[in-house]
Parts: sequence; structure tokens; C-alpha cells
Amino acid sequence: MKVTKLPYLILICSCFLLTSCSCNPEKIFEMIANSSMFKGQGEVMAIGGFSRIESHFQKDFSNDSSRIELKLFDGKLPELYENEANIARKCAKTYIEASESEDYYEIEVFIIKTNEQIPSQTIYQSNYTFEVASLVDKQ
Repeated sequence: MKVTKLPYLILICSCFLLTSCSCNPEKIFEMIANSSMFKGQGEVMAIGGFSRIESHFQKDFSNDSSRIELKLFDGKLPELYENEANIARKCAKTYIEASESEDYYEIEVFIIKTNEQIPSQTIYQSNYTFEVASLVDKQ
């Protein structure tokens, strides 16, 4: 089995550049954390007590369609699974507003419960699709 060292080399070079350059590494990490890829995740995690969030943005310019997939894992909020649709809508609205993604057509929210002993094993999954325009406050 041949192990490639390229990913390790890239990681080491990146760390070296970030720590040795005259720029402010904290500022770079702050810029990355404030990018649209991470915006809104903390707010959504707090709504349902989720342990992990994954988001995927898809834009198809040829068909003029766009969507966001928001996967919410292992919520700890007691009423989450009893009031799932309303919480999914609240999470979608919060995510759209925080990530400034009002230009997307729809957002699909997946609420996923995994096995505690085997985190890659899904026990329960539901999904809700919302039109972004219906979630955005028009002022």
C-alpha cells in the first residue's frame, strides 16, 4: 500500500505560511470563520442543541435553480422530535438570514439522529423543504 505524503506536505506548508508570515493569522482564521460557509451554524446549533451541522450549497445556472441542504445532527432539545416541522422551519430561517443566502430558491433541512456507539449509523432521519422567499422578511 502506497501512502502519499502530499496532503501532509500541504498541511505543513500552510501552517508554516500562516505562522511565519507578517500577516495576522488570527485575522485570517476570523475571515474564514465569518465566510458564508460557516455563518449561521452557531445560531442553528443553539436552536435545537445540535451536535453537528453540515451545509451544502448548489447553484445550477443553466436551469436557474439553487438550493441549500442543511443537515442537523443529534439534537438535544427535548421537544425537537415532537415539534420537528416548526423547529426545522426556524432553523432554516435563522440559517438563511445569518448566512445571507436570500438569493437561493429553496432550503432542505434534514434532522438526523445517529447511533451514539456508531456515529456513522443513522437511526432516524426526516427532511423538510422550504422556499427561501417564504422565510425571508420582506421590508
